[in-house]
Amino acid sequence: MAVALLRRRRLYRERLAQLYWFIALQAGIAASALWYRWRGNRVGLRTPARGFVIAGVVLIELALLASIIGGHTGYALPGDLTIRGTFPLVLIAVPLWVLACAERSTALAVIVAICTGLALLASLYNVENIFFRLGWNPSSFGWRLTGLPNVALPALLLLLAGAGAWLVPRLRWRSRRPASA
Repeated sequence: MAVALLRRRRLYRERLAQLYWFIALQAGIAASALWYRWRGNRVGLRTPARGFVIAGVVLIELALLASIIGGHTGYALPGDLTIRGTFPLVLIAVPLWVLACAERSTALAVIVAICTGLALLASLYNVENIFFRLGWNPSSFGWRLTGLPNVALPALLLLLAGAGAWLVPRLRWRSRRPASA
């Protein structure tokens, strides 16, 4: 009885995580497309974001369908990519590659390449093992946080890249502004 209850609870958490990633990824793609449209209207030059949106939504739908079908048949996505629950980080990289091509941005392509590598690392290796080897010994509550390094690496890279993308134009604008007399 207790084993069945634990299995049901684990399945519930997995389905909840799938639902979270499904909603979060589509919301992120929609927000990015809206931002590109807003910026295009403001600047007067639009980036073709349609390919980015289509690639992202189709990929998310296919991954969701594969996980649903795989849940019933036992065959879906490769287990090494999905066992740690970080496969959505790999999914994020694909529409970003499409966006880098649409933008023709070398800087974005480099960031996406690093992000793809970190997402694959997080999906294929337990990054928390590095922290254990460095001496991190979590308390009883801390064991719940051991999966955090797997998500933190790609997330930190994307946050820093976003902050840099926000900061660089402001620094350029400030350096071009004439000095007050």
